[in-house]
Formats: sequence, structure tokens, C-alpha cells
Amino acid sequence: MNKRLCRFFAGVAVFLIVPGVPSALSAQTAAPPVVRFIRFVGLKTFDAGRLEKIMETQAKRFRWGRGAPLDETVLRHDLERIEKFYKSQGFYDARVLSHRLIRLGGREVILEITLDEGRPVIVDRVELLVDGAESGPWHDDLRAVIPLKQGRRFTTPDFDDTDKVVRRFLSLWGYPRADVWTTGTMDKEAKKAHIQVHVTLGPLCTFGPVRVEGNRRVETGLILRELTFRPGDRYRAKALADSLKRLMDLKLFTFVDIQPLLEESHETAVPVMVTVKEAKSQTVRLGAGYGTEDQLRGRIGYEYRNFFGEGRTLELDAKASSLVRFFEGRLAQPHFLLDPFRLTVSGGVSREMQESYENEQYYLRPQVAWQFTEHWLLNAGPNVEANRLVDVGLSPTAIRPSDQKGEEYYISSLVFGATYQRVDNLLDPRKGVQLFQRLEWGGTPTGSEVAFVKLGLEGRSYLPVDPLGVLAFRAKWGSIAELEDTTRIPIFKRYFSGGSTSVRGYPYQNLGPLDEEGNPLGGLTLLELSAEWRVPLKSSWEGVLFFDTGNVFESRYELLWDQLRSTVGAGLRYKTPVGPLRLDVGYQINPPDQDFFNRYQIHLSIGQAF
Repeated sequence: MNKRLCRFFAGVAVFLIVPGVPSALSAQTAAPPVVRFIRFVGLKTFDAGRLEKIMETQAKRFRWGRGAPLDETVLRHDLERIEKFYKSQGFYDARVLSHRLIRLGGREVILEITLDEGRPVIVDRVELLVDGAESGPWHDDLRAVIPLKQGRRFTTPDFDDTDKVVRRFLSLWGYPRADVWTTGTMDKEAKKAHIQVHVTLGPLCTFGPVRVEGNRRVETGLILRELTFRPGDRYRAKALADSLKRLMDLKLFTFVDIQPLLEESHETAVPVMVTVKEAKSQTVRLGAGYGTEDQLRGRIGYEYRNFFGEGRTLELDAKASSLVRFFEGRLAQPHFLLDPFRLTVSGGVSREMQESYENEQYYLRPQVAWQFTEHWLLNAGPNVEANRLVDVGLSPTAIRPSDQKGEEYYISSLVFGATYQRVDNLLDPRKGVQLFQRLEWGGTPTGSEVAFVKLGLEGRSYLPVDPLGVLAFRAKWGSIAELEDTTRIPIFKRYFSGGSTSVRGYPYQNLGPLDEEGNPLGGLTLLELSAEWRVPLKSSWEGVLFFDTGNVFESRYELLWDQLRSTVGAGLRYKTPVGPLRLDVGYQINPPDQDFFNRYQIHLSIGQAF
């Protein structure tokens, strides 16, 4: 009996030794712990998330999720990586003093790592010599781009990048043959570094002859025309990057490479080699999908690139769903009249089967686009359309003379637009800004039966908050005003709101003025505001918390802040190559008095809401 008690208390003692640290005996009888949190003691300079990113040991993100068991060998390498990271950032005395596991419950533990950062090495002086001179016309500009700055902390990455950064800067200004080398001395006791950057400018260079390889069907002249430089122009590295983008934008190539042949010739005229791999000239695309708004949908497209040469593109596109059916043809002509302009002529027939109306439309829309800068795109052109209201699904008392079944409208207008896009990914933005503006005007001078001016503005912003995901914001406003003798804008031209891409607590197009049966009437002014927090979950999954507010108002330029309808909700995203699959559930905070639909709405679609 005494022997049994001794063995029992010995086992308890082994279990209690240093909470969370398994002994040799317990490692044989118990599963290894799982890290729930990582805590750093003595961390002053860096964010904890930055250290966690360089570790293979990861904390379990959510309590209900599964976590990998702690591996002592991996943890030991992680601690070595932390010390190496600190040294690369100028903390040569930094040490990991200790680590321990603090038991939380079950297998979960807190991994606590204690650090001593020490004092960092500071850049005491940066000496710049350009062609042996300590001062001159290049010194101020070069000092501005050199990563190492006097008075700042010395880091190994900045030291290693100095040569590359200076060469890149000089190549922008015509000196691709510049020679750069960086040296330095360090006093680890005094924690000071003295840096010397030596620059030999070399000759001012120009672009030399251009050779093109890899093209068979695409004319060499078309490729040369897309280049933003000509032989004899001052050498600029940015011109090479801009030319590559323009060639890829033609969609005629699957691969483009533009290289200066600096080693082939030592003259000041630098030869350039353009290598391309042509894409297939014709493509057929088939697609099908499902969404809670348009139900089953199918699409077929045909594209002919370099149609009769000159880089033209012909596209035919057809789509069918419960909301819209259309057939459209588009012909795009680069270099229309002048080099920066692009002409796109689109035309076709469509039938919209919306909540309150069904409209048939024949249209023709020539548009001239101008890529004003890398991020700004301007476009303008006429819009000609013939409309017929096939059906109107409003209550008899709500139907106005302008919305009668069978009513026909000829609309001829001028459209002006501007787009600014600076985001990291168009299909799933994580960082950047997007701005959209569209102005449409029609009246007697354009031959339109409906006189109006319609202005729409939209802005989107994406702010990464690593490692917690992305904050996304959207603001959209639009208004349409009657002009001349027009007293009522047709229903197919009015604004509607509600649905998977606007205020998600409301059904599709059901936010705003409604008739007595709950059918949307549309309005002349729209306002929508949205905010999302996109949280990474696991693998390709992402969670979303969102807040939407907005409304549609009957009168032009009308904004009644006390009538904004707000919703909150949550959703899931699964990332795919064509954009995330999206499921959102929205809840109405302050619904209208009419009880036409549920306060909860479920939306299934593809692509981010904005």
C-alpha cells in the first residue's frame, strides 16, 4: 500500500514540475501541448506580430480551431531566428534570455519568450563620393534615396540594398552603366557605424537599336509602336517598365521581356532586346454560376485578338440569367487618331427582368479612352439606346404615365467618365484606393426624348491591418435631374438599392420607395456607405464583419440622413482564381414601417461586395 501511494505522489510531482513543460516521463504518457498565445517579455522596438511571422511555431488563431502540437526542435530554431533577426536590425547584443510554457487548460499553453534587446547600432555618418567628389549636383538626390540615414538605426537589409537602390535611381536618369559599391566600419562598443557609398557615374546613355524576337503573327511595327522610347532617346529605366505594361495590355502575348543589352555593347547607345511569346489569336470562354439574386446564370464569350492586324480586338459576349439576357459585340482599336487614345465600340441588345419592370434595349456606345497616367483613365463618348418597357410590375395606383407597359424611349446622351485605381489586386483588393466618376447628359441638343443629367461618384479604400486582415470602406452617391420638358425619369433609368453589393440587409432592389404591394419604385438620389473587416481564417477561408447604410430618395439631390437604413452582418469567403466565393448574412437595424420582407437576408455570390 505504501509503495502504491509513493508511486501516486511521484506521478503528481512529475506532472506539476514547471507548469506546461513536459518532462521525459509525461512526454511518454501525455500529448504535447498546443500554443494558444505567444507572449514576448522585454519587447520594445518591434511589434509582436513581426516576430511571430519569422517563427514556424504558431499560436492557434481561434479557440475552436485545431493547432499543431509544439515541437521543441522547431521552437529552438525559432529562438535562434529571433536572435538573427535582431542582429540584422542592428541589435548585435540582443539575446533570448529564456522561454517557458504557462498552462492554460487542457493541452493549451502560453509560450512566453523573454528578450534582452540591448542597444542598437546607429549610423553615425554616411559619406557619399560621386566620381571621387564629396559634393556636387547628384549628392542631394542620392542621399534622399540611400536607405541608410545618419542618426537612424543600422540594418543589414538597408546596407545590402544600398547598391541596388542607387543603381536603379541612376538608371532612371540615363546612367545604366553606373558603378556603385558600399563599405562601412562599425564600432560595436560605441554602437556607431560609418558608411561610405562610392559612385562612378559612367557615361550618359541613350537607347540604341531595338531587336524583337518571338513574334510570328503580330507585326514587328505594332510592337515597336507600343514602346514608350525610341532609339536616340535618353535612357530611362521607367520607359522599359512602361513599355512592358503596354505590350501586355494588348492581350496579344502570354510573355513579354524587355532587356537592355549592357554587356553586348560598351557604347553610350544601349541596345534593347524585346522578347515576346504570342497568345492564341482566338479564345472561346464558357461559364456558369449561381447567385441568390440572378439564380442560375450562363455565359459564352468569343475573343479574336489582332483582328485584321493593328492590335484590334473583337469580342462577342452573351449572357442569360433570371435578371438579364444580352448579346453584345465590342471592337477595340488602340492608337485611335493619336497614340494615347483607344476607341472601343460596343453595341447589342439586352432584356432586363428586374423586380418592378422588364425593359428591352438596343444600344450603341462608342467610347474613346485615354490612359492619362498609370492609374488615371479618362473616357468619353456618345450613348444611343432604344428602350421599350415590355412589362411593369407595379400596383395600378403606383404606375405613372412614364412607366406604362409598352412605352418606348429613344435616349441619346453624352457620357464622361474618370477612373483612378491603385490597388494590389483588382479581383480581391487588400490595399489601395479606387475612385469612379460617371456623368451622363441627354436632351434636345443630342436628340434624346428624355432630357436629364445623371452624376455618379464612388470611392473605395482598402487598409491592411496585418495580421488581423483588411479594413475596407466604400461610399457611393448618385443623382439624376430632369431637364427641359421631362417631368418623370423612366423607371429603368432610376436608382435602386439593396442586395449583395449594396445594403446587404435588404433584398435585391428593395431599399427605397415601395408601392403598397412592396414593389420598388426607384428614386432620383442614392447614397450607400459600407465598412468591412475581412479577417483571415485558415487556408483559403476568410471571415467578414460588415456594416452597411444607405437609401434611395424620390427627389433629385435629396439627402435625408434620418431616413438612412442600416444593416450589420457577417459572411464567409473562399478564395478562388476568379475571385472569392461569397456568403453574407445581413440584419436590418432600423427597418421601415412596411413589413414586406424578413429582417434577415442571405446573399450568395462571387467576388467581394466592393
